[in-house]
Amino acid sequence: MKNHRFPLFRTVSALFAAIAAIGFCGIMAFYILIVAGASEKLQTMWVCTAMTTMDHKYLATLFIPEDTINAIMDANRVDDSKHDSIILNFSKQEKPADTPAQPTPSDPSKGEDTPQTNTPAAPAKNDYISEGYTELEGGVYLKAVSGSGWKGYVMLIEDPMRVKLVDTSKQYTCGENVMTMVENSGAVAGINGGGFQDGINYDSNGGMPAGLLIEDRQLIYPYQSDNTTIYNMIGINENGALVLRHCTSQWALNNGIVSAVTFQPFLVVNGEGLIKNGTGGWGIAPRTAIGQRETGEILFLVVDGRQVDWSIGCDLDVLQEIMLAEKAFNAAMLDGGSSTAMVHGSTYINRPSLGHERWINNAFVVMPE
Repeated sequence: MKNHRFPLFRTVSALFAAIAAIGFCGIMAFYILIVAGASEKLQTMWVCTAMTTMDHKYLATLFIPEDTINAIMDANRVDDSKHDSIILNFSKQEKPADTPAQPTPSDPSKGEDTPQTNTPAAPAKNDYISEGYTELEGGVYLKAVSGSGWKGYVMLIEDPMRVKLVDTSKQYTCGENVMTMVENSGAVAGINGGGFQDGINYDSNGGMPAGLLIEDRQLIYPYQSDNTTIYNMIGINENGALVLRHCTSQWALNNGIVSAVTFQPFLVVNGEGLIKNGTGGWGIAPRTAIGQRETGEILFLVVDGRQVDWSIGCDLDVLQEIMLAEKAFNAAMLDGGSSTAMVHGSTYINRPSLGHERWINNAFVVMPE
């Protein structure tokens, strides 16, 4: 009788040897490309991603010298401290499209004897479909965007007056998810908003806001207004303008801000992208951003992440590129990571990284037309 133990033993040994060889090659590749910095791009991605987490900075600090980490973070950090947006004005005196154009009288005092001319007709309606958008409902459009390793969505809201901030109904106690806040406010769509006070291992229930929070002209946080603390404000004023400004809570209340959160950095201010070099310094993760065109349309942007089979996420330079490509005049990053969510009606547009939506503190929503 033949003994099959030795061939089986050789097969198992060969398998373990192959696994060990693959593991060794992986370790060597990690050391050469990331630790030693043979690939500047991979090293930057690794360091920025690790250093912007709450509890996993050791993934960089265990392997890479502190001086190298600091140099990478400094080279990629966005400084928006000297950039405040101008306040756009969207008030328009447009006559209905079916109203005949009226003649413009000549001015005898100027010796005009030329024929009378008609005033221009009202501008044609924007064709968002030709830009690649699909209409979800009246005045709300959606476009899928993608790049190397990431996938996301841009929602365009034609009328900026439809966008507002809402917060959890259990403020200071417990957060809610975007879907719940959309439903409770009677909105038709929404994305996650500003940051909130998180716990160890991101275990906060979203009940406490962080930074400035204004809803329906009312100061929610801090509890009392002051003229000393400066916030990175992402606000919407009473005329629907997205206002990006370093300001106090009192400035916001005095200047018609009806919705506001705090987050950073600003990505595009007055048509200028603020990331001039590097990636933005936040690493690869799910991302959320809000922007506005000079003509008034609000842009919601989400990029999925932490899902190798779908989308790994992106850094801030990608958000900026998308916003500029979508004609954003002003744009800023909102909270991201496991908070990133986009909802329309009772449907999730994106794929939250946890496989389900996290409880958060506030959201930007789109009210019915």
